[in-house]
Parts: sequence; structure tokens; C-alpha cells
Amino acid sequence: MIQLTHTEPFAIGGRRECYVHPDDAGLCVKVHREEFLPSKLRQDAPWWRSLRKGENSFDENFADSTVLHALESENDPAIWDHVPRFHGWVETDRGRGLVIELLRDGDGLISRSLLDWIWMHGPCGELDRAIDELAEFWESRTIPSRSLGLHNIVMQERGPDDRRLVVIDGLGSTEFLPISKWSRSYALRRSRSKIARMRRDVAELLQRREKNQDPGRRGFLLKR
Repeated sequence: MIQLTHTEPFAIGGRRECYVHPDDAGLCVKVHREEFLPSKLRQDAPWWRSLRKGENSFDENFADSTVLHALESENDPAIWDHVPRFHGWVETDRGRGLVIELLRDGDGLISRSLLDWIWMHGPCGELDRAIDELAEFWESRTIPSRSLGLHNIVMQERGPDDRRLVVIDGLGSTEFLPISKWSRSYALRRSRSKIARMRRDVAELLQRREKNQDPGRRGFLLKR
């Protein structure tokens, strides 16, 4: 069992914490924060929702793993250009942990979120190119996801002219009815809508940066 209780996470999201795998610096272990354990979320949900949905429906790790495992079966190497590889599960003293690829820059440091990167660097051609590449990829596929929040996307800098955006979080469908499974055209429209929203979020963040407004702390690494 992996011991995480006395280890500092490198990032904290809305419901989960992210740790460097103690046996492999190229892997990330995601565990739920204590207040967002799936069992607690189900218990606190309205009675009609807790009866209708099992515990896995409240488990973001399970949602991520379901999508990543399905993508593996497609045998398309290009998928991993913009989505992290899935490396299974581990038992930790914080509960079951999801293990995925940990994105690092060419200097070995953990890659920043897109939000973090934009706040540090501002507008530039490299940002525009990376966004366009992700948009072309995402708009041509039907990968189930929540909104493409800037804190859920990583900008990996593998070299001076080698940057890519990887969606590391927020995978899984939020549809009440699985219409996207029944209609590819509908699913593609949703993918394009999410990219359009992401572009608006980028523009809004750049405006906040220009005005020197507080971006908050969500999406910034605790350590690299």
C-alpha cells in the first residue's frame, strides 16, 4: 500500500489531490479529498439521486478511468497526444488511487496547467498554436468530458518549439440521457461547443491578466 497521508500533493483540484507516484516519477496518483469521498457525496445527495445512482456515479476517478480505458481499445496512438495514458489503480492509505501519466516539461519539472501557463506567459503565438491543435483534435472526436476548464488542461513544454495541450481531468459524460452515444453528430457538436467555451475562457483570463485581477488559486501547482 502506498502511503500518502504525510506526503504533500503537487496539486489540489476541486475534489481530488494529485501526488507523484513514490515508485515512478513519471506517474500521477489521484485520490479524493476527504470531504469529497464518493461514499460521502452519495450519502449527502438528494434521496432520489442516491437511490437512482450507485457510488461510482459520484467517483471522478472512476469516470476518468472508464473514458481512458475505452480510448485504449480504439488502438489510435494519436489519442495520447492530448489525453494522458491510464496506468491502472493503486491502494493507498487515502483510499484507491487512479494512476495516470504525469506530464513533465523537458527540464523534468511538472508541467503547468493551461491557466497557470497563460498567467505566467500571457498571449503569444505558441499559445495560439497549441490551442488550435487541441481544438482540431477535440472537435474531430467524441471523447466524453465535462467542460474543458483551463485548470483541467496541461501545457507541456517538451522543448523550445515543442508544446502541446493535454486534457488531464474532467473526463466522463454529464448527460442525463446518453444521447452522445446514440448520435455521433450530436456528440461532435458538443465537442465543438466545449472548445468554443474554452477559447472564451482563455480570452477572459487574458483580460484578467491584462487588468492585473486576482486569478484565484485553483489551477496553480503547489510545487513542481
